[in-house]
Amino acid sequence: MGAVDRVDMSALADNVKLIAGKYLSAVVTVTVIVALSSMMGFGEGFTTNFIIGQCVGTCAYIFTFSSLICLRWKGPLAQMTGAAIAMATGAFAGIILGAFVSGKDLFFYLPEKSELIVQVIILTVMGGLLFRFILNSQEKIREARERIQAEKIKRLTSEKKVVETNLRLLQAQIEPHFLFNTLSNILSLLENDVDRGKVMMTDLISYLRISLYKTREDMATIGQEMEMIRAYLNIFKIRMGERLSYTIDFPEALQEVSFPPMLIQPLVENAIQHGLEPRIEGGDIRITASTRSGKLCIDVADSGLGFHEGSHWGVGLTNIKERLDTLYDGRARLTLEENSPNGLRAVIEVPHDAV
Repeated sequence: MGAVDRVDMSALADNVKLIAGKYLSAVVTVTVIVALSSMMGFGEGFTTNFIIGQCVGTCAYIFTFSSLICLRWKGPLAQMTGAAIAMATGAFAGIILGAFVSGKDLFFYLPEKSELIVQVIILTVMGGLLFRFILNSQEKIREARERIQAEKIKRLTSEKKVVETNLRLLQAQIEPHFLFNTLSNILSLLENDVDRGKVMMTDLISYLRISLYKTREDMATIGQEMEMIRAYLNIFKIRMGERLSYTIDFPEALQEVSFPPMLIQPLVENAIQHGLEPRIEGGDIRITASTRSGKLCIDVADSGLGFHEGSHWGVGLTNIKERLDTLYDGRARLTLEENSPNGLRAVIEVPHDAV
C-alpha cells in the first residue's frame, strides 16, 4: 500500500504542477491584455483594470476547468460549448468580484458599465477559447513528440536485442577453420614438439574459456578482451613462428573499463588473415587502448599487405560497424586507414563516459 500511495501522491503532485502552470500562463496573459488595453484608454486605468482583469481571469479559469472536468466524457463540440458558457459565466462573476474588491458600488457600477461588461465577457470568451486552443495544440504536439520518442526507444531497443542475439550466436560459434587448424597443429606438435603442443593447447583452452564465458554476458572489460586476444595471438604465434610478432599495450587504469565483447577479435583476425598470412615475411600487430578527447580508442595496426585490389568491408567489419551504431546511437565509429610504412590500421572510438 505504501508504494501505491507514493505513486498516487506523485501523480497528484504532477497534476497540481500542471494546473498551476496553466493558471500562471493565464495570469500572465491577462496582465499583458490589461496593460495593452489600459494604454489604449480602455476601462478605468491600469490598477482597476488589473484587479477586475485578474478576477475575471481567475473566475473564468475556475469555471472553465470545472466544466471540462464535468464534460470530460463528452465529445469535443460539447466540451467547447460548455467551456464557452463557463467562460462567459466566469467572466460575469469575475466582474462582480473585481468591482467589489476595487471598492465599486455594485448597484450603480454594473448598470452604468453594462456595455463595458458585455465587451469584457465577449473578449474573455474569445481570448479564453483561443488560449484553450493554443494549450490543446501544445499538448498534442507534446504527446506526438513523446510518442515519437517512445517509438524511437522501442525501435532502438528492438535493434539492440537483435544485435545482441546475433552477438551471442557469433560468440557461441567458434570459427571452424581456426578450430580445426589449431587442433591439427596441436596433434602434429604433440608428435614432434610436445612442449610447444602443450603451450598451444593451453592457449586454446584459455581462448575458448574466455569466449564461451562471454556468451552469457552483455558486456566484458578491456582486460578480459585483451586476455582473450593474447591467447588468440599466441596460437597463431606458434603456427606462424617468427613470421608473427605482436604487442598489446593499454594502461592499467583501463583494465576494468566495460567494453562490448567480440569487437576487437574480428579486427585482429582480419589483420592476420588478410594482412599477415598472405605476406611471405609475415609481420607484426600492435594493439593499443587509450583515451583522448573524451573517447576510448582501440587501435589494431598491422604491417601486412594493407589496402589492395579486392579489399572490402567483410561480414566481420560490417557487423562491428552495425553493433557500434546500435549500442552507442551513432556516437561511436570504426575507421580503416593505411598504416605507416605499410599495412592497415583499424580504430574503434566510443564515448569514454558511456563505456
